[in-house]
Amino acid sequence: MNNIAIFLENRYRILDVLGEGGCGKTYRAVDEACQAEVAIKVLNLRGMSDWKTLELFDREAKILAQLEHPAIPRYLDFFQTEIAGEEVFCLVQAIAPGRSLASWIESGYIFNSIELRNIATQILEILIYLQTFTPPIIHRDLKPQNLIWRESGNIYLIDFGAVRDTYHLTVTGGSTIVGTYGYMAPEQFRGQAVLATDLYGLGTTLLYLASGKDPADFPIEQMKIDFRDALSDRLHQRVKISPNFIDWLDGLLEPIPEDRYRSAARALAALNGKNTVKTRHPKHPITQIERQGETMKIVILPIWLKTDRSQRHFFTAISLILLAIGIFGLMTSASLNQIPGLFCLCLLLEIVLISGSIRILWHYYNNVRCQHEIEITKQNVICTTKIDEVSISQRIIKLKDIEHVNCPKISRLNFKSGIELSVSTKRHFQLKCDEEETTFLPLYTFGRYLDRAEKIWLACEILEQIQYLDPETDRIFY
Repeated sequence: MNNIAIFLENRYRILDVLGEGGCGKTYRAVDEACQAEVAIKVLNLRGMSDWKTLELFDREAKILAQLEHPAIPRYLDFFQTEIAGEEVFCLVQAIAPGRSLASWIESGYIFNSIELRNIATQILEILIYLQTFTPPIIHRDLKPQNLIWRESGNIYLIDFGAVRDTYHLTVTGGSTIVGTYGYMAPEQFRGQAVLATDLYGLGTTLLYLASGKDPADFPIEQMKIDFRDALSDRLHQRVKISPNFIDWLDGLLEPIPEDRYRSAARALAALNGKNTVKTRHPKHPITQIERQGETMKIVILPIWLKTDRSQRHFFTAISLILLAIGIFGLMTSASLNQIPGLFCLCLLLEIVLISGSIRILWHYYNNVRCQHEIEITKQNVICTTKIDEVSISQRIIKLKDIEHVNCPKISRLNFKSGIELSVSTKRHFQLKCDEEETTFLPLYTFGRYLDRAEKIWLACEILEQIQYLDPETDRIFY
């Protein structure tokens, strides 16, 4: 290409090739407008097998345009031009200084334990950033070739061509699967991806850096890479790695997504030894979430803790006054028995007053004074209601029985679920459980008095914990 066209758009001067694959190449170039080096990814229309490739190339550009992170090369330009009579599309990014991790290993460099931990931390921080988007961005092709490292210790993530719905022909002979063999999570062979998918790619990348051996060359036992026994001695001879780091790495390489860390934030917390993480909604001190390992516990304290004391006393006094009036009226209404119409009217009024006051008192104790605890483990959702620390009800929902999740304003998914999360201004925040072989649908409602922002926050946290995917877009929603 250098012999055909030195400049693109009369602005970018091509220097050399950084990489190539499929129907495209990536070039190192100079932006003559500002004299800065850039990377230009060029897609040649003649080499495309179908229009899907162009659509995905355009999608990559749109996704990169959203990103603003120091470890992701900045998006600069996207344009169509002609080279030697052939139509090409060009994506321009700031160039990432340094060399790929694969290049460092191939040159014989050995990463020490401190560098490995630092690399893991930086990559997790990038993934945490990507997972904050709604829906979250999943890279899907995390590998040493797509991670640029410089000796100063900084690392950069490149090549978002596999993000979300990018498809490539692979060793399966034409299946629509994303990723690179050896670094792909098992669920990617089924065309699926969740937040934990990129964590598997991180695990295989770290294994390659620690051992100098391709992850595909390790023995597999029950779908899991067996690196402990096969390379235990070699790992310690090559670089001394702490047992805790090996255990953490082993957790990243679990073949079943549910057995891995559910998100980059949890993986980073575990790497730093923070097994228990507590978070509170900033505007509601009565609501807290506690995570310990793979278990999440939501506690909504009694609403009266934040209700004004005079207001509580007011409603209690009103209910007691109504109850007293009703009882007194019921006792004195006997004197009106000689006037049937008036007697019936007074009796009806007293019954309404008594039932209303009782309902107010019951509502106060059953809702305002109750504490809700929702504990989510790998197998179950345990819903407990307490009044004054005394459990008055408990419901256990098995995650395997879940058929659908309904969460208006966030997502509407049809899956295996008996849980329904409803968030709107008209409906309560609900957790429903379908019981087998019955038409009765028990309803577990909590957070009745929380505002909509907190209800959405809780729905996001629960959906992330349970990890539901939209089957059409293969994205996790939270």
